[in-house]
Amino acid sequence: MSNSINWVGNKVVDTGMSRPVSRPNSPSVSTQKTDPVSNNSELTQQGPPPSTERGYIPYYLKQNIGKNVRAEFIIGSNQYTDRTGRLIEVGINYFVLEDVNSRTHVMCDLYSVKFVTILQE
Repeated sequence: MSNSINWVGNKVVDTGMSRPVSRPNSPSVSTQKTDPVSNNSELTQQGPPPSTERGYIPYYLKQNIGKNVRAEFIIGSNQYTDRTGRLIEVGINYFVLEDVNSRTHVMCDLYSVKFVTILQE
């Protein structure tokens, strides 16, 4: 097997320092919307709502930072595992538990979580 792979041009690996990349001219997207009825201008945000808004799992988990939790995961098609600890950080697609026994941080993939049990104090 040969290891002579050329990574130049790969969008993930190539940082663009080896050669300049030309980009086609694209029209700019306006973030202002004019209401034709009242002639008022207001700023709008295009795209899906951020996952940190009410109704999303990261929003719910952020409300419980500092509490002890048990997260149950499914790995593959039939393997289950769980992790327990204090919830210390929540991202868009992950959360971090602090294992109080080993004093370690465990980053957990939010997409493989099936159940999260939050201990009420």
